[in-house]
Amino acid sequence: MCYILIGVFTGVAAFLMSVLEEFLMEKRTTMVEKILENTDKNQFLAWLALAVWCFTLCAFASFLTTSYGPGAMGSGIVEIMAYMNGVNFPKLIGWGSFNVKTLCTILGIAGGLCIGKEGPLA
Repeated sequence: MCYILIGVFTGVAAFLMSVLEEFLMEKRTTMVEKILENTDKNQFLAWLALAVWCFTLCAFASFLTTSYGPGAMGSGIVEIMAYMNGVNFPKLIGWGSFNVKTLCTILGIAGGLCIGKEGPLA
C-alpha cells in the first residue's frame, strides 16, 4: 500500500509541476508577444524583458535554495545514494527540502535552465 501511495504522490507532484511550468512559460511568451506588438516589433525590448523575466525567476530560485532549503541543493539522486550508504546529510529528506526543490525546479525550468524533475522526485 505504501508503494502505491508513493507512486500516486510522485505522479501528482510531477503533473502539478508540469502544469505550473507550462503556465509560467505561457505567461513569458504572452509578455514577449505583447511587447513586440506594442513597440512596432522592437526586438531589443522584447529580448530585454525576456532576459529580466528569466533572471528574476532563476535568482529567486537560487535565493530560496540557499536561504530556506540547503538540503535541496544538488540533483537529488547522488545525495539519496550517499544517504542510503550511510552518509549523514542534514535536512536532506523532509517536507521543507521537497517543497523548496519542487518550487525551485519549476522556477528554473520556466526561467530557461536545462534541468529536470528527476532529482526532486527522487
